[in-house]
Amino acid sequence: MSKAAKTTKAGATKSAEPTESKRTDGRKALLVYIQPDLIQAAKNAASDNEENVFQFVERAVAKVLGWKKPRGSKRWVP
Repeated sequence: MSKAAKTTKAGATKSAEPTESKRTDGRKALLVYIQPDLIQAAKNAASDNEENVFQFVERAVAKVLGWKKPRGSKRWVP
């Protein structure tokens, strides 16, 4: 059985506190709520393009914002 999360004076649980990212590529997590049919469509489109869903979504958002990824770069720029 797992331990219960500790509660702070403000009422938030310790587990709800943000932690430092251990990623070396600079990416951060983002929780968004999307309709199930859109999630499935994104998964299918990503699979069709042989990429991960996060890569598909990242590319789609960058396209809508008009951002580009310079050749040889791992980062999107405005």
